[in-house]
Amino acid sequence: MYANPRFYFIFQIQSVNKKMEKSPDNIPDQHFINLVVKGQDNDPLYFEFRRDWEIKKLLITYCEKKDAQYGTFPFLINGNRFPHIRTPDQLGLKDGDEIIATFYAGGA
Repeated sequence: MYANPRFYFIFQIQSVNKKMEKSPDNIPDQHFINLVVKGQDNDPLYFEFRRDWEIKKLLITYCEKKDAQYGTFPFLINGNRFPHIRTPDQLGLKDGDEIIATFYAGGA
């Protein structure tokens, strides 16, 4: 009936609730990017993220899922640190790119 089953599901829910508000799920797929964030435990977390949002939102969400405070460890793209106020498009990220979360090494 509908070409996009995700749209049909959203439309069905909105019709039942009598809410015709704009939903993030109604945004076309080209506005999203799939990113992977890996920690040193090699446990990847997969995110579907908006291309026009600051990457900081994704990093804060990752920290919340790992029960860590944002800023506890640096994040790296291709081995380099990056400004968290940039968007995925400004950082040149592509679908499936990885962000690495590393831990500070304490020494005595």
